[in-house]
Amino acid sequence: MLNHPSLWYRDKDSLRIGGVSRYIVEYTRLNSSIEKIYFRLKNIEKSSIRAIHLLSGPFILYCHVVPCNYNPKKQFYPDDMTKNSEVVFENQIKPNQALNVTLLLNKNSLKHVNEDGDEVFQWEIEVISQIVITNKTEVVYDFLIGDNLSFLKKLGHNIITETLTSLKNKDTDTAMSEVLQSADLDEPNKVYNPSLKVTKKTTDDIWSNEPKDPKKPVHLIIVTHGIFSNLTADMLYIKDQLEAKVKENILVRGYRYNAGRTEKGVRKLGTNVAEYIVALIETSDYKYDKISFIGHSLGGLVQSYAIKYILMTRGTDYFEKKQIKPTNFIGMASPFLGILNEMNFLISWVLDIGTLGKTGRDLTLSKRLPAWSDIGVGDSKKRHSFKPILETLPDDPLSEFLSKFDQLVVYANAVNDGIVPLRTSALLYLDYEALGDVSELKKSKHIHEHPELEETGHPIEANRSRDTISEIPEEEDNQMVKDIENAEGESSSKSTSNHFLGLGKYNDFLNLSSSEPTTTHKHHHKLSRRQKRYKNFSVKGTESNLFSEFVPENSSLHQQQRQQQQDEEQSESTEDDTQSIIVPPRASAIESAISTIICPVPSTQFLINPDIRQHVIFHDKYYHFNTPPEHDEANKHSKLEWLTSVVLRYHSKWKLEKQKLIADKYHSCSGWRKVLVNLPPDAHNNIVVRRRFANGYGWGVIDHLCDLFRVTENKL
Repeated sequence: MLNHPSLWYRDKDSLRIGGVSRYIVEYTRLNSSIEKIYFRLKNIEKSSIRAIHLLSGPFILYCHVVPCNYNPKKQFYPDDMTKNSEVVFENQIKPNQALNVTLLLNKNSLKHVNEDGDEVFQWEIEVISQIVITNKTEVVYDFLIGDNLSFLKKLGHNIITETLTSLKNKDTDTAMSEVLQSADLDEPNKVYNPSLKVTKKTTDDIWSNEPKDPKKPVHLIIVTHGIFSNLTADMLYIKDQLEAKVKENILVRGYRYNAGRTEKGVRKLGTNVAEYIVALIETSDYKYDKISFIGHSLGGLVQSYAIKYILMTRGTDYFEKKQIKPTNFIGMASPFLGILNEMNFLISWVLDIGTLGKTGRDLTLSKRLPAWSDIGVGDSKKRHSFKPILETLPDDPLSEFLSKFDQLVVYANAVNDGIVPLRTSALLYLDYEALGDVSELKKSKHIHEHPELEETGHPIEANRSRDTISEIPEEEDNQMVKDIENAEGESSSKSTSNHFLGLGKYNDFLNLSSSEPTTTHKHHHKLSRRQKRYKNFSVKGTESNLFSEFVPENSSLHQQQRQQQQDEEQSESTEDDTQSIIVPPRASAIESAISTIICPVPSTQFLINPDIRQHVIFHDKYYHFNTPPEHDEANKHSKLEWLTSVVLRYHSKWKLEKQKLIADKYHSCSGWRKVLVNLPPDAHNNIVVRRRFANGYGWGVIDHLCDLFRVTENKL
């Protein structure tokens, strides 16, 4: 059998939803005259399939090629930046398109020199399916390595199906004909050059690894993917980084078979995850002593229900009996409060009528539709079961169990996330005084003033009581109250105490303005309908009772707040139409959808020069309510108000009150660490780094997440 010397390796494979193929390519150079070799990846699906890809695809691939000495934390120096950046990625390799990469044999790819004095070069090449929605389709690719790119291009999928007669009539293609006649040419994962070594890992190989020391206790980390997402590909970067940076004996796992089943609803998806976790714990050969949860987007809700389901069906002491300590509970851009109040009427209505199945109704806080199983159920239990699942989710036993975690953390996109915006992902309550107008973040390109927030071991500002927190932005025309000692009298621990009816400037928070105290000025503009709704809900709901309930009456803060409240009550009679609040910008789901399809990707300079990367984390605080608020749901509305709320559900203050109810339940269990990030579009996928390089803007977020686990390590 005769093989062409220019073909060194070939692999043909297909990937379904969440499919990953990772290749470690090693080449031992025996001939010093060889300075480069070539890699070619071709999507061999037919071009005609692009027209229907939205129904069952898209049939596209992601691929990146990285030399072994690349380190994203250090400056990378290509030999010739203008010709070859050496760190290459392509986010959308469409049907019948190909990616061609020149692999340079230089210091960047040199792994070591072997015992014979020969140089060994290495690269990592990763191929990932971009299929979403369905798990019934697949995308096929052709993977080639050789020293003649022209030959590799001719050796395409289509040319193999041609008749050998036409090829033999061309003298220049005689050698290719001989290759085509080779019986084992189509054999997958085939190496033809003995100097080349290719190690291929499939999806199962990557996700079935062992902990560092299988004989020692293992910290189990459950990762859960989000809407229209998948575990094995989309949560892969988090898995890799945790395994590389966390010194603890960890094992990262997750339930992969919810992919393509987004419409099943939080209950069904969460039940699947719960049964997977129980099976993993009870049938594993490892001894688990700790467990953590990381959920992205819808995954935050799914894993919350999974925990609750385990506690309800296996007993509230299930993890205690298994001697497993809850350690970290982390939500990343997760809609804990739903999205009804974040989306416009049309999108909310489309989801509510079931366009996204049960999941869409869950996210819009819709009541569960009755089923045959409800016949014979008691009245009280039946009424409770019909409530929106997100409303009852944080009730016990989940609430009590959450208080047992060492850390409760939420990561939230301040801007550029129209899928899960700030309010719902940050559990409503935030230090809006320090945040200022978050819409200004869209205009900021780089945030250099707080690099310490992304360094290991940075201090966490603590809000010890509810008086330092506001759930929605309020009046803009009052001076910020700063550096007031907390109510517990800890002179060494200070926090930025805020006036609930005041909103600081974004520039003050970033120290971009003068160090002198800044007094904001009133803006005389008409309030919009949306601003009035927020203002009325805020002032008449929670804030009006905060001073006496949570702040000591003899404190200077209480006196300042009371005086400020009296001044504003007096001014309200004459300036009802004064623009006095800055409402977070309304989410743009359409903009986010476009950003997902046509998203800006990091430049080559971003990848090779860490000094030009912006600091994405700008707010990291611990929030704790000493006295959680109580709600009287029975007398919340008059009959007329209740009827109006039902009829005009998408426009009434019912949405805000419902979100506040859910947020208060989450805050009643324990303190939350809230980390806000400023990422460019597609922020919703960037925050979890869905693809290692295409979503590289979120690297700083994952570094911060890994640091969270180091905090719990230090407690050992």
